[in-house]
Amino acid sequence: MNKTKKSLLIASLAAALGMGLANVASADMHRPAPHHVNVGWHGDRYWDGHRYWQRSEWERHHHRVAPPPPHRYY
Repeated sequence: MNKTKKSLLIASLAAALGMGLANVASADMHRPAPHHVNVGWHGDRYWDGHRYWQRSEWERHHHRVAPPPPHRYY
């Protein structure tokens, strides 16, 4: 390999490395702000902190708590 080809190869590798590092450094600038969603029902979907559940799917996977007995007036 002659001196000119070696110089061009080294210059190309240095440029590629520099562009790669610039891209990594700017990655944080393009990240969207985190959204905070409260755990619980949101319309017909339930957010458990990890994913949304459809109502029928949530009812199949979670035990149903019986409602309290009606209040009796004596």
